[in-house]
This record gives sequence, C-alpha cells and structure tokens, in this order.
Amino acid sequence: MKLLRFKINTPNGFRSLQKEFEIHFLKDYDYKLAHEFNPNILTGRNGSGKSNVLEALANIFYHLDCIYAENLPDDFSKKTTKEDDERSGKLKDKSYVFDNTICVVDAFELEYLIDLPATIAYKSFFEISDYPNFMMLTHIKISKEIGKQPVIEWVNIPRDNSKEIIFDKTLYRQLLPKYILGYSSGENELLSLPFFKTRFLHYDEYANKLIREAPFGYPPKSEGRLIYLDNQYSQAILLANLLMQDEKVLAPFNDEVELEDLDEFRLVICLDKSLDLHDDILRNRKITLDQLHGDEINQVQLISNLSESIEILKNCATSYNIKYVEQENSENSRSYLILDYKVTPATKEAFRFHFANDQYNKPLQLFQLFQILLELNAYVVSRTDKKRVYQSNNIFINHDIYPNPLEDDRIIRFKNLWIKKKGISKPLFTKELSDGEHQFLHSLGLCLLFKSESCLFLLDEPETHFNPDWKAKFISSIRHCFDLKNESTMREMLITTHSPYLVSDSESRYVHVFEKDSKTKVVTCKSPDFQTLGESVNNITADIFDKPNTIGNYAIERIHEFESRFDEGEEGVSLIKEINKNIGTSLEKTILINRILNKK
Repeated sequence: MKLLRFKINTPNGFRSLQKEFEIHFLKDYDYKLAHEFNPNILTGRNGSGKSNVLEALANIFYHLDCIYAENLPDDFSKKTTKEDDERSGKLKDKSYVFDNTICVVDAFELEYLIDLPATIAYKSFFEISDYPNFMMLTHIKISKEIGKQPVIEWVNIPRDNSKEIIFDKTLYRQLLPKYILGYSSGENELLSLPFFKTRFLHYDEYANKLIREAPFGYPPKSEGRLIYLDNQYSQAILLANLLMQDEKVLAPFNDEVELEDLDEFRLVICLDKSLDLHDDILRNRKITLDQLHGDEINQVQLISNLSESIEILKNCATSYNIKYVEQENSENSRSYLILDYKVTPATKEAFRFHFANDQYNKPLQLFQLFQILLELNAYVVSRTDKKRVYQSNNIFINHDIYPNPLEDDRIIRFKNLWIKKKGISKPLFTKELSDGEHQFLHSLGLCLLFKSESCLFLLDEPETHFNPDWKAKFISSIRHCFDLKNESTMREMLITTHSPYLVSDSESRYVHVFEKDSKTKVVTCKSPDFQTLGESVNNITADIFDKPNTIGNYAIERIHEFESRFDEGEEGVSLIKEINKNIGTSLEKTILINRILNKK
C-alpha cells in the first residue's frame, strides 16, 4: 500500500495534533512511483507530533481490523443487527468491549493506494488469462465522523465492470493493507497499545477454535493484521532470517554486524497446558465409563492445534526429547518438548524443505509459527483482565497486565542461541551483542521477513542506538532488504527520526518536517524547500533543527572565551597557538582564526 493523505477531524485533535492537521504523502502526479520503495521520513524537534501520526494510524487500522474480522470473542463488539442482538441476548455478559462507532481517533480522513487482483472488480480470470498477475492500482478513502462507523470508499472503482462487486467483510479486508507492523527502539507506550490489544485477539482466535475443535489452519496464521515487533520477538526474527534467507539477502548482517551464521540453539515447548473444551463439544461427545472420571476428556492440549507445525520442528531438529519434571507437593509433573539444533547446511536445507509452501513467504511462515507460540503465553491472563485491555486507553495497561508467565510456564522459550562472528574463534551468546547490534538486526530483520507483503511499516526512531556510520547506512541497508527483481508489491514505511543522515538519504518529496508553534501549540508539517537527497548533514541540522553550530555547546563556549580574550586585546599569534592546542578542527574554529589573522 501507499499512503496518500491523512487528516484529523476530531474537535480536540489527537495527542499533539490539532483538528484539521493534515499530512500529504504520495501526490497524484507521482502515482507512477507507487511501486518504488521510498520510506517517508518524519522529522523535527522532540514533541513536535511526528510520532503521533504513527500512533493515529495504528489505532485506526486496529479499529478497522475489529470491525471486519471474522474471529472475535462472542462478547467483544456491540451488535448492530436484529439477529446479532437476539444472539447476544443469550450471553451472560453483555458488557461489550468494542463499539465500531467509537475510535481513539474519532474523526478522520485517510487515503491510500493498494493493489487488488483485477478479477475482483473487472474481468474474470479466464478473460485475462494472458495476464494472470494483472493488478489494479486501487484508490481507497476511509472517513469517519463522530458517532458513526468508518466508511470505506473505493474511489476509482471501474464503472464498466462486467460483474457485480459485493461489498462484504471479505472484500473490505482486501481493501486494507495485509499487515501493519510497529517497531520502536524505545518504550513508546502510545504506539504499542493497539498492537498489545491485537495480541490478545490473536490468542482468543486461537483458543476459541481450539476449544470448539476447529482447525486453526496451515500454515498457521492469525487473522489480525497488527504486529508489534518488540524485544521479545528479537530471537524469533533472527532465527527465521538466518535459517531461511539466502546469504546474499543477509549481506547487511555480515557486512555491518559481522554476523556470519548461527551455531546452535534450543527450543523448549511446554506440553502440559490445557484448555477446557466448549460445552457444546462435551454435550455431544460420547464417552466410555472409564473416561468419565478422567480430567483429560474435558480438556484439550493448548498447542494441539499446531501439531503439524511442531512435527516439522521435530523433523528439522538435530535431536529432541520430552522432559518430565516432578512438581513439589503435587501428583502432577511438568512436561516439555526439548528441541536441539546444531546448525549446519543440512539443518537449513531441512527447514527450507519442510516449510516449502510455494504460495507463501517461507521465512515469514516460520516466524509466524514462533509468533503464535509466543502469543499463547496469554493463557495466564483472565477473561476479566483481557476485557480491561480491550476497553482501555491507558498507556500503562501493558505493565499492569503483561502476558508473560514465569519462565518455566511459558509456552515457548528460545535457549542457548549461539552465533558466529567474524574474527572470533568461539561462538557468542546473542545477549553479548550490543544494543546497537540488536537494534540493527531487529529492524532490518523485520524488513526482510515482510519484504514481499503489502505492509505499512511504522518505525519509531529505529536508529537511536546506531553509531554515525550505521545511521548513514541505514536507508541504503533497508533498500537492500527490499531489492527484489520483478517485485511489484507496494510497501509503505514511515520512519520518525532526529538523524540528519536519514534525511540526507531521502528525496525531499518523502521528507516531512514537523514544527510546533511555541505559543499556539499548532503543529504544521511540510516538505523542505530544498533537495535533501545528498545535502550536507550540517545544513540539514541547521535548517530543520535550527542548530547552525557544527560542534557541541561546551566547545562553543570555549571558542567564545578565546574570542573574548582577543577582543580584550590579547596578542593573536600566541592565542592561535593556544586555540590549536585546545580546540579541534571545526568550522567555528576556522572562522575565529581567520578573524584573528585578518585583524593583525
């Protein structure tokens, strides 16, 4: 997808952004560039509102996801039809947690382009059989008024279409980007909240199918499209990429982090967590007299809907076994599936063979298996607490209710993950990597996993722990991730940053400078009036951040001291010697010395 325009119409605005704040992305005369990858850079001073755009978009797509999803908890959303109302009357708890007429951003306009197969709107497959991959550049406009459900409009719908287009939930889901991906190098609680809610929806979808004995599907994938890739996913991201991607694709990992390969790792999967089967299943089940007194007849193993995928993990393992741990003061024992992997070319070949679905992104398929196993940790959260999360706008709710049980109770654990680095004879534990290395592997790794998908990437200051060299290379490294031949997928990326290097690596049409008026607090957003691509980082810093100095404030103070001494009559030659001894090379130093020399 490609964003075109976003406007806030809520009377009180949203966060720092006032009513009628508007930001334009791809202009109509640039639609020909829609399939090119050019990240949008949102920059400006702290508190100028740039991160609020990411937060607003995440909340809007979460709201749309909840409206058009098929798999939601029974008492999740407010019912609107007579049939639904009659059904909801049978529920014991009618305190709905989602109202499709109330959004965190309660009035807005959003426009974007998205690719759709032409078969949906215009011709049958047989009529375009010579062009089976033909896609339509579809213009979507979503608008919401206060107290009303959002309206999705297909702006450029073909008027001469030869078949009726049915606007149902299935079509509306196709009019939305396939994934909304969030990432923040810091603790941006506002950005993460709608993603945090989606994790519980993923769990509820899985659990509801499990207790009703409905298959979850294969390859396993949750319906919700929001994924927040925080630190607990870092090992899953790393493993999926290093096991499944080609060496050429992983070049930035090797070139910058000097990461050569995996050495070994262990997966620990908890086997003894179960859920109670739904009453409808138990009511219709025939059981023997011996089974009547057993607990297992009323329950189902939590991971049983992933049995096919777990068998694949066993087939790829160097060795595996089931470990039983006796519990103190209990007749029960804990059981774990222990899978050990000594990574060799044969190990990688096994993963790539067994995750060989030609219609699916193989590295992403492995990651999504890890993702579901991680999200199953939500089993520890009560239904009451989950409803609190769904209803909450409290930015600290994910601290109050965190679906991360004690280590031994987690559904999956990544253990003993060792990697090989250039110039180091022994493998390293991943925790020995620096914050910057973790951040580099994490941010580029998620790009590699979702490179072939119609995604909206929302990256909040992804480069904060990078050294200047990595900051200068970050945009080119991301471009390497998306360097796919004959790739026509549209992907959109918004990056908030304070780094002039990211601005200097972007054309001005994709740079959005945020400013907040110190008196009125009105936020404005505009493109620079100069070409930023290739511009000096010093000039960008001076223009965008109003910081003309090329050195720090303390160094400026020292130069001013020398300047004052010269103005008070101190001899120039000796003063220049002292300046050269105490002050490094800079534009400010050069200007001062030239002034002294020219006044001699």
